[in-house]
Amino acid sequence: MLFEKSADDLIPPASLSKLMTAEVVFNEIKQGRLKPTDAFIVSTNAWRRGGAPSRTSSMFIPIHSKVAVDDLLHGVIIQSANDASIALAEGISGNESTFAELMTKRAREIGLAKSTFGNSNGLPDPRQLMTARELGKLARHIIETYPEYYKYYGEREFTWNKIRQHNRNPLLALTIGADGLKTGFTKEAGYGLVGSAVQNGLRLIVVVNGLKSEKERADEAKKLLEWGFHNFQSGLLFADGQEIARAKIYGGV
Repeated sequence: MLFEKSADDLIPPASLSKLMTAEVVFNEIKQGRLKPTDAFIVSTNAWRRGGAPSRTSSMFIPIHSKVAVDDLLHGVIIQSANDASIALAEGISGNESTFAELMTKRAREIGLAKSTFGNSNGLPDPRQLMTARELGKLARHIIETYPEYYKYYGEREFTWNKIRQHNRNPLLALTIGADGLKTGFTKEAGYGLVGSAVQNGLRLIVVVNGLKSEKERADEAKKLLEWGFHNFQSGLLFADGQEIARAKIYGGV
């Protein structure tokens, strides 16, 4: 950890919690319980609470449409689509509440001790709480465990059903080596971002939340990443198995 401030305070993560939604789906695919080509039906509930009528981030999926898991994942990751998040939750667990329990259970399995979830989309819920440190840990886990899906976070746009949608991550447009991950906003949470960038083989992850505007969110995340790249470097101190020195041992071998 290069810099931290209030890293262990529980905060409403808004759509940053969709990182956990995606992780559960990635794990289901990895365990063979789900295929990217499987299709889920967008229910009336998913359409009403996360689709066009909700006036929130959406893929604008028509009600009762069948959509492939891979397309729903793109919608969640690139567009932060609430209808896609709910459709994945209902498709995997039958309802969003049961899926949220799975999210919390899975969080414990990967070492997130504090995070709890009440839904798959990050809309306000008293049970939806994470810490900045655990968001960073979750980002690193996704990057290291699912490289084949992490690349989705760096895609600049996604077109589904002739609707072209752009990635909301402002860091991707900057020349700092950014390749992920996720933005979030609710009135309760403020503006948040979990980002990652690579320069000269060194990867950094940044987490900010509670900011007052999209511009402030982008500026602060960029500043932290640039500070990290300018002030730290990665190097090999000793090779595995390398003999460093010999110590004299009195009265022993």
